[in-house]
Parts: sequence; C-alpha cells; structure tokens
Amino acid sequence: CNISTLKALKMDDNQIGERCGDVLASVIKSNSGLKELRLGNNNLQRSILSIAKALQCLSNLESLDLSGNNLSQDVSSEIAVVIDSNDSLKELVLGDNNLQSSVIIILEALSKISTLKLLDLQSNQLTHEVGDALGAVILQNTSLETLFLDNNNIACGMMKVFKALQQIKSIKNLGLQENNIPKAAVGELTAAIQSNCTLELLTLNNNNLQSSSEVILQALCNISTLKVLEMDDNQIGERCGDVLASVIKSNSGLKEL
Repeated sequence: CNISTLKALKMDDNQIGERCGDVLASVIKSNSGLKELRLGNNNLQRSILSIAKALQCLSNLESLDLSGNNLSQDVSSEIAVVIDSNDSLKELVLGDNNLQSSVIIILEALSKISTLKLLDLQSNQLTHEVGDALGAVILQNTSLETLFLDNNNIACGMMKVFKALQQIKSIKNLGLQENNIPKAAVGELTAAIQSNCTLELLTLNNNNLQSSSEVILQALCNISTLKVLEMDDNQIGERCGDVLASVIKSNSGLKEL
C-alpha cells in the first residue's frame, strides 16, 4: 500500500482467503499503473467484490487471473465493469469458479473489446445458454489465441462457438474436453480447425465423439503445427487408426498424444 509503481502482482496459490480482500484492494488503488494481477487459487470468495471495485479504478490492466476463488455469481457484474474500464485487456482467467449462466454478463463486456488473446472459462458449469455470447466474443476478438472451455456442458451451444472460430485464423490452443459436443456440431468444429491452421493444442477428451472423431482427425491431417492432442474416452474405435497415423505424420512436432 506504501508504493505506487507496481506493474505486476502475482500471488497465485497462497490461500489468501477472504480477510485480505480490503488490503489487496488498497494495494490496487495505490498502483494505478498495474497491468498484471494474478490471484488464482486463493479462495477469495466474497472479498473479490472489494478487489473488483478497486480494479474498476484502473484503465491499463492487461492480464487478470481470478481462477479457483469460489466466486459468487453476483461478482460477474463487477468483473464486467472491470472489463469496461480496461479495454486493453489481453488475458482473462476465470476457471474453476462455478459462474454458471452469470458468465454471460462478463461475455457481453468482452464482446465490446478487441484486444483479448486468452480466455479461460473451464470448469464453470456453463451450458448451451452461453453459446451466443461466446460466439460474439470470438468474432470481436479476432486475435484470440487461447480459448479454454474444458469441463463444462456447453453441448449444442458449441455450434455458435465453432461457427465463430471459423471466422478467425489465430487460435493456437483450444480446450473443449467434457462438453458433450453433439454430433451435429462436428462439421462446424472441423471447419474451425481448417480455418485455424496454426493450432498447437486441442483437447477433446470425454465427449463421446465415437465415429465422428474420424472427420475431426481428417481435418487435423491438413495442419502441421500440432503439439498436443487429447482425445481420451471418446470410443474412437479401431477404424480411426489409419487417420490417426496420418495426423501424427503430418505433425512432426507432436509432444503429447
């Protein structure tokens, strides 16, 4: 609180707890040039309200990590105001917070900026309701490189996400595991892969894709940048073996399969 020159504050994994919220808020207010704040996995809970209100006083924030803090759903509107105040935001990490449908307020704010490069919303119990809002964020942020939506249940809402991804060329990391992706959306996912030929990471675990996996793998044969491919628990079956072999041959830099 006694300095005013801080540009980055990283305090992940410290179990700070609620009672430090007011002090953290004072630190933020004292350092108006703060560009990076990482508070992941600290169980901040309701104290995030005072932190979020302090962040609204900033205008140059570029990276914000509030993952794993057991945020209450009413915090979403405060985070949306933070985004409105910081229209140069490049990274937003909100994974593991059980935000559910309240995340739509945040997504609506993100659809008004165009600087976002990383968005992490994994493990928030998201459903198909967020599809339209997610699509709007992607279309507005055409330099988006990383999108993590793992461990949600977006299901048919993925149609909107995949159609939006087809319009950009910048995605490198795409996390989609455990989202109950319907077979009807596989064609749109394939087109999204073809549009983003610099893809480096793709996670599709636990989506019960079964024979639909073959079409996805065929699309992956046409890129050469893949480093991580995860498709566990999809009942792929033996007939996809030859296509998988082609994916591996096309991606000589593959490190994890």
